[in-house]
Amino acid sequence: MQKTYHIYILWRYNIETSKRSNINPFYAIEIFEKGQSYAKSNKKIINLSLGEPSASLPHELKKRLADKIFNTRFGYTESIGITNLRKAIARHYKTNYKIEISYKNIAVTAGASAGIFMALITLFDPGSIIAVSSPGYPCYRNIINTLGLKTYLIPTDKENNFQLTPKLIENLPKNITGLIIASPSNPCGSIISNLKMQEISNICTQKKIKIISDEIYHGISYEDKSLDTVFKFNKNSIIVNSFSKYFLMTGYRLGWLVANNLIIEKIKNLSMNFYLSPSSISQFVGEEVFNYYDYFDKIILGYQNNRDFLIQEIESMGFKNFISPKGAFYLYVDISNVHNNSYDFCKNMVDDIGVTCAPGIDFDEINGKSFIRLSYSCIKTDLVKALKLMKSWI
Repeated sequence: MQKTYHIYILWRYNIETSKRSNINPFYAIEIFEKGQSYAKSNKKIINLSLGEPSASLPHELKKRLADKIFNTRFGYTESIGITNLRKAIARHYKTNYKIEISYKNIAVTAGASAGIFMALITLFDPGSIIAVSSPGYPCYRNIINTLGLKTYLIPTDKENNFQLTPKLIENLPKNITGLIIASPSNPCGSIISNLKMQEISNICTQKKIKIISDEIYHGISYEDKSLDTVFKFNKNSIIVNSFSKYFLMTGYRLGWLVANNLIIEKIKNLSMNFYLSPSSISQFVGEEVFNYYDYFDKIILGYQNNRDFLIQEIESMGFKNFISPKGAFYLYVDISNVHNNSYDFCKNMVDDIGVTCAPGIDFDEINGKSFIRLSYSCIKTDLVKALKLMKSWI
């Protein structure tokens, strides 16, 4: 006789999520994804929302990668990266910053975001207060809050190019234990001069404030190409960098940290527990890109050309309140003369003309409704089309 089995599923209660997971979305990504839905309707979408270079890696390197994939078994690597890659990064610092750094002071990470995450865990206990500039990269605040740390916002203004100054750091409350610095910055593309950076570093040392320096846009600067790494001034800082921006490797999710031996040892333990090791395929590419500085520098000239064209066109639309970026590839623009809500502005622009940009509410919790961020790392023809559409739409 055949047996009959009855399966009962009991819904006894709704599962609750943790309070620490209650963070805002990254609205630039949300607008980008809205644009992808627009594109599925067989319509052209032009993305000025993400900080993603449209240029590709050198053809010769991509061919070598293809050959390597067919002929190599890619497995796990050391948790903080292949030694040869770490040595290549050390040579990068000697070549570009004239500073000797041992490969033992370098940890390769699964993207710069993982690097920021692990740097915060390594340096700070729950409840510690970390200062960040506003406007600034939203993921700093979100990661800080998720880890049980607290964010202290430092308002910056147009007069100082929306950047940190020694005076602002000098006036920080005594309970601040950490500072995240970004130069060139996101979303404004502003930089801190070497002299001011050294002053800020000295003040932080006196006040016992630990520094995390986000240097992922190093190499992408225009008028001033001699930015120093904070590690030159402060050997107790953690430097976060990435292969994504200058080296065009966004989807490879590969970054690195520079820090003292004690911190690197902590990062090593975190890495092997969080994700075992960075991608071995990405590390192969990372080791190779240091042979193509000339190629990447030409890409930067294209960004500069795009920047100058974008500024000219934005001004012709009646937008006057912005600073000219000195690095990165973003223009942060006040749109309050045409709209009072940057998020609605960005959503409507996708729906109406298929052009994406990032709402300022991502970067500034106080004045962000008045601003949008435009990325000009796209190809020039797309930028021309997007601005033509925007001009008619506005």
